[in-house]
Parts: sequence; structure tokens; C-alpha cells
Amino acid sequence: MNLWARVKLLYKYFARSDAELRDFAIGMSSEVDIKRDLHILFLDYDRVPLQDVEQSVAESQRFWNLSDCFIYKTRNGYHAYFFYDIMPYSRVLMIINYTKYVDDMFRYISRYYDYKTIRQSGKYKERDIFFEKMVCGPRRPTEWELEVGDLKRKERKYLQGMVDMLRKDKLKD
Repeated sequence: MNLWARVKLLYKYFARSDAELRDFAIGMSSEVDIKRDLHILFLDYDRVPLQDVEQSVAESQRFWNLSDCFIYKTRNGYHAYFFYDIMPYSRVLMIINYTKYVDDMFRYISRYYDYKTIRQSGKYKERDIFFEKMVCGPRRPTEWELEVGDLKRKERKYLQGMVDMLRKDKLKD
């Protein structure tokens, strides 16, 4: 790509309108420590009733010895966060692949990345992610996991707060 094409592309990037910015969504990464390949677990359930999500989460908690799960309702289903379960991505991938009712596209995309991202805000005109409930797990996290998990929960809350920046009714036309 020649210099003039790069300059035009850069100008086009910075000249984007608010309307284009509204189409963005903010996501949260599963990464906790890149150097040590440590992640928290996310699960995405689309078009699955809450009762089935709870059953799936409880089975995973028992089988994989996981701690508490926080379930959030979205427009199309539910997101499950295991903030206090910190593990290598290979284990995250195994859990995603063997958990019932997990969205097939979420499962498929997991194969091609070495981390997970789950949407926190944006995508729709109104806020569409709300806390639903917590499902207690059999394992108690270590102090370090509690500390890191609390940081990830704060990160999620901060990103959720950015939803107003992307809402169409908050931006001026």
C-alpha cells in the first residue's frame, strides 16, 4: 500500500461519524495473565431458558470443580461468568466444548483464538445485559483468585458503565 493510500485510510478512520461509532460493542477479555496463560471462564447461552442454563452451570461446577457463577440476562439468552476460576486456556476450551447448551458459534470461535471475549455493552440501542442470579459452586477460591476475580468483576462493571457512551439516544445526530 503506497503512502497516499495509507494517508487516505488514516483520514477516513479519524473522520468517522458518530453514527458509525454507535455500531461498536465493548467486550471483556478472559485474560488474567498473558505471560502465564491464565484466564477466567465465560459461557454464552443463546435462546436457552434460564432453567437449562442453571442446570448446565451446576453440572459444569460439579464436574470441573468450579466456584461461583454469575449469570447475566441478555437480549438473546444468558452470559455466565466464573470470575473466581482462573485456569489455562486449554482448560477453558475443554469446559466450553463439553458444557451443554453453550452457543455453537461461541464454541466454534473458541477454537481459533487463545482467549475469550464476551460482549459487555453496545450492539443495541438500549442496555441489554442485566444481572440475573448467582449459582454457588462447590469449590472455594483461594485468596489470590478472589483478588483477581474481584478485579475482573470491577472491569466488567466499568465496561458496562460505558454503555451510555454507545447508546443511540445518548449521541447527538
